[in-house]
Amino acid sequence: MDVIWAAESIYEGTWASGPPPEELVDFEVMREMGWSWQELQDTPFYVRRFTWDLICARREAERAANERAARG
Repeated sequence: MDVIWAAESIYEGTWASGPPPEELVDFEVMREMGWSWQELQDTPFYVRRFTWDLICARREAERAANERAARG
């Protein structure tokens, strides 16, 4: 799968193909946490997974709050 195509689809909100590619998850976790590739590799997988889950939960809550605010 082309990771760039998947990323564009996810960022545009048109993704409907299941979980995102692991490369994208790694990128987003590194970006959000300010981790280098080596720091990501040194982090246990379960920590990477719950970090991703928490990032997604926070983003969803922010999106919902923004929608409520826009409705007035």
